[in-house]
Amino acid sequence: MNDIDPDVDPDVMRVDDIELTVRPIAIGDVERLARLFTRLSPSSVHFRFFSPIARPPRAALLRLADVDHGRRDALVALDGDEIVAVARYDGRPDRDPGASHQAEIAITVEDAWQHRGVGKRLAVRLAGLAADRGYDTFVATMLPDNRAALGLVHKLVPDATVRWAGGEYEASLPLVRAS
Repeated sequence: MNDIDPDVDPDVMRVDDIELTVRPIAIGDVERLARLFTRLSPSSVHFRFFSPIARPPRAALLRLADVDHGRRDALVALDGDEIVAVARYDGRPDRDPGASHQAEIAITVEDAWQHRGVGKRLAVRLAGLAADRGYDTFVATMLPDNRAALGLVHKLVPDATVRWAGGEYEASLPLVRAS
């Protein structure tokens, strides 16, 4: 069975002089995700998962790779055959009919690729996919000392709503204004 949907053309993202392949995540990416995890610093793991994880269980990796490309989706950036970044969203259930259609966003970028625009560019592409699927808001939850994530929120949507909620920041990013 093919790991990648043959009807989806991968895209290219240039970072410095390197071309990264950008495509939807596939179930066949489980081992690539496991290898990415080994290249993350303890602080990157803590900022992404909010706890120190030595090695994610295979079931967690399967859940991260197995998305429906609708309510849950993810894009990966690859350098050769290795995933160097993942941007994902997970739709939140609508609480009332008049509420916005929200999805929680999470971004992981390998330490060697951080602060080079990879996360922002993946997030913008992911926002386009989510908007096409009826979502109008991304919600991001961040630890208070994750200054890079807070900075990224304000780069994506300069006037994003950020509030303190139970020991974490929660940002609301309208998708129509993400740039």
